[in-house]
Amino acid sequence: MKKKALKSLIKENIVDWLKERSQHQEVDSGDMAYTEKAPVVEEKSALEDEIGEFYVVIKADKDHEMNDVVFKTNIFEFAQQIKGGLEKSEIHGIYKTEGKANRIGTKLMKDVQAKLKETYKKGQAKVKALESTIDELKGQIESKMQEAVSNPQMRESLQTESDSLLEKLTTLEAQVEKLKDAIDRENVRLEKKGDKKEKLASRGYKGDDKEDSKKEN
Repeated sequence: MKKKALKSLIKENIVDWLKERSQHQEVDSGDMAYTEKAPVVEEKSALEDEIGEFYVVIKADKDHEMNDVVFKTNIFEFAQQIKGGLEKSEIHGIYKTEGKANRIGTKLMKDVQAKLKETYKKGQAKVKALESTIDELKGQIESKMQEAVSNPQMRESLQTESDSLLEKLTTLEAQVEKLKDAIDRENVRLEKKGDKKEKLASRGYKGDDKEDSKKEN
């Protein structure tokens, strides 16, 4: 082979090798750049929750409404509520179905309502008894005053007795006024709760016993 032809062949091989090498470097450089810029994705651990949502029933008192007594939650929200101050002593029960929770909550509210009515009746009876005592005191005071007029010699002692009776009368009248105010407030509360009960009844609310039974089984 001639020298000239040999030099040309070597030159072509070197050019081809340099081109191929340059292409490999570009590919490697691109891969490295992609690797540097690609975000790192962390695998998230799957959390299994076999409990799901449930219903909590709080012990009812006279200031509670139905939506205060029964509420829906899950284990994570419930943990936050306990952390936020909800005490075990405040909880009546925890239930899987809304229907059963509502029935229990309704019963608790009815029990509170019955106690309020009983307290209201006792308050009314107490007012009547106090008013009867007040009438007696007024009669005694009037009698003492009349006696003092007809018997001037006993006027001073009778006046002292009348003052003592008048002091008792004033105290009892103040007690009666406070008791009447409290009874009036309870009466308003009972009327409001009665109106809400009638509204719920007019909407035809019924607990789904069959559905709850299926879920509980």
